[in-house]
Amino acid sequence: MFAVHVGDQFQVGDALVEVTQPRVPCYKLGLKMDLPKFPKMFLASERVGFYLRVLEEGEVDTGDVFERVMVDPERMTVREIHHLLYFDNQNVEKAKKALCIEALSPGWRGSFEETVARGLGIPAESIECSRGQ
Repeated sequence: MFAVHVGDQFQVGDALVEVTQPRVPCYKLGLKMDLPKFPKMFLASERVGFYLRVLEEGEVDTGDVFERVMVDPERMTVREIHHLLYFDNQNVEKAKKALCIEALSPGWRGSFEETVARGLGIPAESIECSRGQ
């Protein structure tokens, strides 16, 4: 098993996909499991999945290999990004680093922009990423 980073790209069948954000459970999972607290328990485990953006459409068949073809240069894992938002949401430097991930989804990007703006007392539109942290 290997670490998956937000921004990593994978070839599967004829399609090319890119990791955009962690996938966190919603209340519906708790209903399905008949455990209302299950989403919080799942969130605390930090064993989350991820969403993919399709960069190139193509046929995908059962049994096709999911092959990583590009590692995002920021190398922030799905788990690190998840932890940053839910458990370390005051960490301005890591939030700035996360903002360097071009593939990061708009919703998560907005959350990290708010973290940086609040932490530095500056307008969100003046925020830049911090490479090499």
